Amino acid sequence: MTRSRPASRPSRTGSLLRNTVRDQLQDGLTQEIFPGAVACVVTGPRVLALEPVGFAQIVPGRRPVEAHTIFDLASLTKPLATTTAILKLCARGLLELDAPVAAYLPSFANSEHAMITIRHLLTHSSGLPAWEMLYLASPRRPDGRRAPACRSIAEAVERIGVTPTSASPGTKVEYSDLGFIVLGHLVALLGTEALDVYTKHHIAHPLGLRSLRFRPPMSWRPRCAATEMGNAYERSRAADQGLAGRFRWRTHLLCGEVDDGNAYYVGGGVAGHAGLFGTAHDVARIGQMLLHGGVLNGRRILAATLIADATADQTSGLAEGGRGLGWAVLQPWFGRRASAAAFGHTGFTGTSVLIDPARGAVIVLLTNRVHPSAESNAIVEFRPAFHDAVLEALDK
Repeated sequence: MTRSRPASRPSRTGSLLRNTVRDQLQDGLTQEIFPGAVACVVTGPRVLALEPVGFAQIVPGRRPVEAHTIFDLASLTKPLATTTAILKLCARGLLELDAPVAAYLPSFANSEHAMITIRHLLTHSSGLPAWEMLYLASPRRPDGRRAPACRSIAEAVERIGVTPTSASPGTKVEYSDLGFIVLGHLVALLGTEALDVYTKHHIAHPLGLRSLRFRPPMSWRPRCAATEMGNAYERSRAADQGLAGRFRWRTHLLCGEVDDGNAYYVGGGVAGHAGLFGTAHDVARIGQMLLHGGVLNGRRILAATLIADATADQTSGLAEGGRGLGWAVLQPWFGRRASAAAFGHTGFTGTSVLIDPARGAVIVLLTNRVHPSAESNAIVEFRPAFHDAVLEALDK
């Protein structure tokens, strides 16, 4: 793989920024918020900082993070891969944002789901639950029935199509992995290529992103940041619900293998909500493409009008903060200094990207905060403080 170096910027602002990023990341290490991290800060065409700290792995042995360490991006999959693919299908006329999902998936034609649209799925306002362990039979429902365990994305979509909703579509925002599993399936159904293949051919390759992909090969594992020891977090949740049973859980250290259980057990590593891997620099390149109206290196990925819709608040009044199409807006984790036009996303494994058009800036923070355990969630407090410090340095 080609390794690029950050462009130099011999200025007081550039030096201050790099020092700020290093200091913030070192604070995160000292507080044991994460064992390792890479931050990338870009404005315009310039990479102003690409800073690695700590360890990609600490058990059973230590392995240092490098600038081009590959991370399990977790829910960054939603905006970077799935949303981009869905918007590209809309541009080709293969999908309509305000069409009911049932127009493409008959399993959604029942009375409770028939009004859910593609836009509802993208904005997390469909009424679908946040999460279920689709690889296990569901808890017993009010009618006494249990949904069977799923072994493929197609089976998962069928189950989601009859999963009871918590609200009418368009009346409530509830962040939903299930909705994005459906969207990833629609990419494969309408784009005639599985989500991982579509992402490779229509997003990663045109942008020259050689590390951005699903299911990294075994040969990449020495470059990957480790995550959990098996599915410890999900196994604990399953036990709480009385669902752990005799399921064949992973118990080995996960490295270069998707952490999310639904993506692994149901999708074989590929799903609309999780499964994408990549470096901080490659994530930042997608941010640059969005800031440049959908074009980078002379290759158009998205229309500027679609980006404007995707990064505008589509759920005003329905929740604290807001939701665009696949992107979060007006969120507390952006920090106090982010402009009103900023948008971004986070991931369970400790990843995030914040894009601030007012400054032409992309701030990527990739950590392995779930290694070796996902019990601590101190990253929630760390992110806004990190963003404020970086944005303050950029403004000087």
